[in-house]
Amino acid sequence: MGDVRENAFGDRAGGALVVGGSGAIGRAAAERLAAMGADVTVTYAGSPDTARETAALVEKAGRRAAAVRLDLSDLEQARTAVEDTVARHGGLHTVVLAASPTNHQSWASRLSPEQYAEQLRVDSGGSFAVVSAALPALRESRGSVVVVSSVANRRYVLRDVLSSGPKAANEALVKAVAAEEGRFGVRANAVGVGILDEGMTTTLMASGDIRPQDLDAALGRIPLRTFGKARDIAAMVGFLASDDARYVTGQWIDVDGGYGI
Repeated sequence: MGDVRENAFGDRAGGALVVGGSGAIGRAAAERLAAMGADVTVTYAGSPDTARETAALVEKAGRRAAAVRLDLSDLEQARTAVEDTVARHGGLHTVVLAASPTNHQSWASRLSPEQYAEQLRVDSGGSFAVVSAALPALRESRGSVVVVSSVANRRYVLRDVLSSGPKAANEALVKAVAAEEGRFGVRANAVGVGILDEGMTTTLMASGDIRPQDLDAALGRIPLRTFGKARDIAAMVGFLASDDARYVTGQWIDVDGGYGI
């Protein structure tokens, strides 16, 4: 993960919660935060073994870890996951929303309103439930929220509305938290994910939603002419969560190789 400064959170009490710790970005973010000195709880929806592997990597870095189930469609479960994390770590200084509920690529004209509404309910509604539950602890620690979002909200990716639509709502939540909670010392920022060659891209390739020629075309629109890695996103997540970004709030920073230019 490269050299990182340990204990980068200003000696704040508590730990970090990474929602979506069984995914590639969530795992990389959890590892990064652990390397920076944070104890980490990671959540999973349907991949407990993978999430436990992520927790083991956090422990390997010398930090305490746990993997807990969190279905973002269950609002009560979101509250419980946050409360358990606060109790486990003696507080909460960082929340990373890195979950990516299962979706598929589709033209907007072919989506039913029910499909879109459900994606909003789970991705955006679930994210709001986590942040809402976490705010009292984040106020106490003067902590931060980092939302993993999508560069498609700056340069639209065809057939990607099931992902980018809810992520746009999550970015609005970032603005709200930054504007309204800054008086309590709470920060909130977003990281726009470009096109990676792992994680969700691999899943969509396997399902046929993304074809090899689609990736070839996308590569030609990236100035750096390479796809990203989960660790690239995690590096930005770590920066935004740390005291190095103490005066950064309400922002989104795209990590996309220049795709959104």
